[in-house]
Amino acid sequence: MRRSFLIVAAVAAVLMTGSAVPAHADQSFIVVCGFAHRAPNDPIVYPKQPGASHMHDFFGNKSTNAFSTYRSMLTKGTSCPMRGETAAYWAPTLFRGSGMTNPITPRRITVYYRDRPQPDKRTYPFPRNFRMIAGRQPGVLSGWNCDGTTLHKTVLIDCSGGTPGHTYVRGTVIFPMCGELNASGHIVRDSPDHQSHVTYGTARSGCPKSHPVQLPAIKVNIRYDVSNCIAAKCHLASDMPGDQPGSTFHADYWNTWHQRLLKTFVNTKLN
Repeated sequence: MRRSFLIVAAVAAVLMTGSAVPAHADQSFIVVCGFAHRAPNDPIVYPKQPGASHMHDFFGNKSTNAFSTYRSMLTKGTSCPMRGETAAYWAPTLFRGSGMTNPITPRRITVYYRDRPQPDKRTYPFPRNFRMIAGRQPGVLSGWNCDGTTLHKTVLIDCSGGTPGHTYVRGTVIFPMCGELNASGHIVRDSPDHQSHVTYGTARSGCPKSHPVQLPAIKVNIRYDVSNCIAAKCHLASDMPGDQPGSTFHADYWNTWHQRLLKTFVNTKLN
């Protein structure tokens, strides 16, 4: 009973404080989280291998590391304002200048959970322990802008001349929203490449037959504490020699929400 009370109270608090707000044009809820920590770990791609990854910036769950498990994450704190929003989000670290010695700390991440590609279809919550990676199509489904402008493939952009409050460089990743079913009819939680179990749908045809389940359409915006990345010579930890700076931008998502809270938001805000 106490657990149920806390979850209901958390939902009520969120709706009153605006930490998660339903949009008017689209059904959605929004979570804004602070920067949690930085480490060369990726528990999705390199589980139990600390230091095996390029440097990442982590948001949400404060405990995320190479040894994290679904169960361990549920009991930890979060940089998000909601109790129970213990999901983890991460992206490669952005650096200034040459080399990997001057990281640029993100100001925050804004996560949009939306009812796409077809708002009239039922949206199903991510199952427990669901994982995915997105952002391999720079300039289309991931990229850089100045708070609302067109996405660019490169991070070498200048936002310093924008209107007040819109002068920070921002990285955006749009995740796939259509999920695959296994032979038992359950939503597939992961795949060997952490991408094949999900795909993108369209407003006209919805989700394809190969991935028929409409999941929350996640979009993340990471705002960085830099205005002019041309002058700062910004580049990502994941960029390799010859890459256009910032063109390797991507993000990881791990559903370690308190599942009842996630279901409540999906059922009341996206359906």
